[in-house]
Amino acid sequence: MIQQARGSRVHERWAHLRFSVIGQLLAAPPAKGEMKAAITALAARTWQHPTTGDPVRFGFATIERWYYRARKERTDPVGVLRDVRRLGTETEKIEETLTGVRRQGGADAGLLEGTS
Repeated sequence: MIQQARGSRVHERWAHLRFSVIGQLLAAPPAKGEMKAAITALAARTWQHPTTGDPVRFGFATIERWYYRARKERTDPVGVLRDVRRLGTETEKIEETLTGVRRQGGADAGLLEGTS
């Protein structure tokens, strides 16, 4: 139960960070033809990571995806940003699994290293 509460708070923090990144685009959309420049400026900024406090930056495509996803949502743009999944989290899980196999020296460890 405690883990679930912690997890939901983390999702909330991420949702609020995503909204803070795109909020001005939603509140005052740029003039026609200026969206690319506005998103590029946001991508150049450094933001505070919602759980570690470390500096973090987001790419143009990421910010653009958040913007259009939130804009499409009529009732709760922050809520829709709560459940955004990153490919990186899945990639990290796969990398951790592969690292574990390498450390254990399993039968497939040589294949992971490119040797057979």
